[in-house]
Amino acid sequence: MIRKFLYGIFICLCLFSVDKRLFSQTRSTDKKIKEIVREISPELIEIRRDIHAHPELAFEEKRTSALAAAYLEKLGLEVKKGFAKTGLLAILRGQKGGPVVGMRADMDALPISEETGLPFSSQEKTIIDGIEHGVMHACGHDVHTTVLLGVAGVLSRLKDNFNGTVLFVVQPAEEKGDGANEMLKEGLFRDIKPEAMFAFHVNDTAKAGVISYTPGYSGANCDGFRLVIKSEGCHGAYPWFCVDPIVVGSQLVLALQVMVSREIDVNKNTVITVGSFHAGSASNIIPEKAELQATVRTYGDEQRKSVRQKVERLVTNICEAAGAQFELGYYLATPSLYNDPALLKEILPTVERVLGGKEFLREELPEMGGEDFSYFAREAPSVMLNLGVVPEELARTSVHSPTFIVDEQSIPLGVKVMSAVILDYLNSHKKR
Repeated sequence: MIRKFLYGIFICLCLFSVDKRLFSQTRSTDKKIKEIVREISPELIEIRRDIHAHPELAFEEKRTSALAAAYLEKLGLEVKKGFAKTGLLAILRGQKGGPVVGMRADMDALPISEETGLPFSSQEKTIIDGIEHGVMHACGHDVHTTVLLGVAGVLSRLKDNFNGTVLFVVQPAEEKGDGANEMLKEGLFRDIKPEAMFAFHVNDTAKAGVISYTPGYSGANCDGFRLVIKSEGCHGAYPWFCVDPIVVGSQLVLALQVMVSREIDVNKNTVITVGSFHAGSASNIIPEKAELQATVRTYGDEQRKSVRQKVERLVTNICEAAGAQFELGYYLATPSLYNDPALLKEILPTVERVLGGKEFLREELPEMGGEDFSYFAREAPSVMLNLGVVPEELARTSVHSPTFIVDEQSIPLGVKVMSAVILDYLNSHKKR
């Protein structure tokens, strides 16, 4: 009995010694990360402002891609170019073989005319359908790209501190929802594939210094449909001579909302919004067609399939009941984003440690917006963290708005957090 007791004490002392050593190593690495970030932050802020002043639309990010490639090559990374026109894959190898982990940043902007008044406001314009629009980083992709470059800068200096490989993916066309998928179809991970992927997205409701997360589904399937209801057309005073496509379309708009509230489990988030309804040219003419376009938001493949079937059934039944001919085009676009719960649980202690306490880390409810990082999440367990960017003097700063601004202090914080997350992951998985 005494022997077992003494043996137990010995084991505890050994474990304590190992934990103490690991704690000391972690503190040393965190200190190195902090020092490097302090050194490179002024350059990163200048890079972010340069990208912000010269935004580029989806699949047109030539200047941004060239800037990122030059920076990554200067760090000594192997850079592969030309995925989905402007996408990049940069490879950083540690001391020896080991796990492969990836980080992704998107780099495209939006056709929005900037109204921030910043000295580095957008200088770019574009023509869409013959109309001039401004171009603006109104969704924080300039921040995402800059943070990725910063993490590459940190880890390239610490490559002797880890075994394994880090993949940096600089992606075009997130706003179109297909940049990630195009890169994958063109063989992004054909030669080397990550076992885990990480990314940031700016959070327009949280202050700089706060990072939030959502376990499981955090973004929706972004599907939709286009419906054309056909009619012979007739005089508005004699509606019995034809099918009225406006009335049929109106019935359908309301029926879709009833379907969502009465046929779908309230615990399975679903949104159907008819955002476009065009018909007619005069008050006394029943038109020959009405065209409706809708977005459909769901989570997961099963819900996606079920809701599609319900929409197709409803459209068919309502149109047939009215005797209306119709054409329905239902499409599947960006899949829902799934944050792997096990991977998230693994990295949260690192995030909390770097932030300095639980008060800077918060869990949020799932959203119905779309994010094509979901394609990478189907390739490997993945987590997207939300980086607070709201300036201290504001309550919030709305993305996709001409007045969207960020607190640039979020950039060095994001670099520190993601650098530590990747290093901790590589070191904890090195024996696998």
